[in-house]
Amino acid sequence: MTIRPLISVIVCAHNEEDYVSKCLSALQHALKGYENEILLIADRCKDNTVKKSQEYPVRIIEKNWKHWRSSYSESLQIGFLNAKGYYLSIVDADIVVPPNFFRKLIPCINGRTVSVAADVITYPETFLNRLMNAWERTYKLAPAGRAPYGAARVLLRNALKEIGGFRDVPTPDTDVDIRFARHGYNSVTNKEVKVYHMRRITLKTVVNGQINCGRGRYWLGISFSRTLGHALLRFRPFTVYGWLLEKRLAERTNLKLP
Repeated sequence: MTIRPLISVIVCAHNEEDYVSKCLSALQHALKGYENEILLIADRCKDNTVKKSQEYPVRIIEKNWKHWRSSYSESLQIGFLNAKGYYLSIVDADIVVPPNFFRKLIPCINGRTVSVAADVITYPETFLNRLMNAWERTYKLAPAGRAPYGAARVLLRNALKEIGGFRDVPTPDTDVDIRFARHGYNSVTNKEVKVYHMRRITLKTVVNGQINCGRGRYWLGISFSRTLGHALLRFRPFTVYGWLLEKRLAERTNLKLP
């Protein structure tokens, strides 16, 4: 008889050889005492991501295609369709979780709360990382705080199944939270659990991140005025550019949300 894993962890990786070993090692420690499976979705990797991942007890699914516009969302959906656990966890390949990650987050899933995220902190290794780390602290001053982050969270798998899994959108985590809310479910953040985002930040990653956020806000139905206000308040000018890019693309190609 096959024993059903309690926790299925999805790790999506695209050329993450610099980070994946730290991620998987930390997950192993955090999963001690839990029945589990780790599914690593290797998305068209051209480096040593797969080779390094083979040193750990993970199931590797090599994805050598891109059928969705958002390859990350596609990888998440592949992981979801292959997962067998009662709980589903998403941990990005450049994230390092603490030993108490699952012990603290799983009890938060109760009643109508079906998704709980950890507090993601940029690891202050380089100058730009330290700047990002300092900027993240300003979320404490934001009226609504920080929305649940998708890079390190635990979800109830049946609730995700109920809403149809992940969709082909630039910001799948926020899209899932919005659809959970429409079904009467809650998504929360446990700020006691801190995880580190290990990626070394460059100006390119900052700009691309803001553009992707803007693209996602367009597909989530967030208005231009709200996006502009967000960009001004959070000092993220390229978010507006991303929103306008997606609007123009949607109008030109008659592209619709899946």
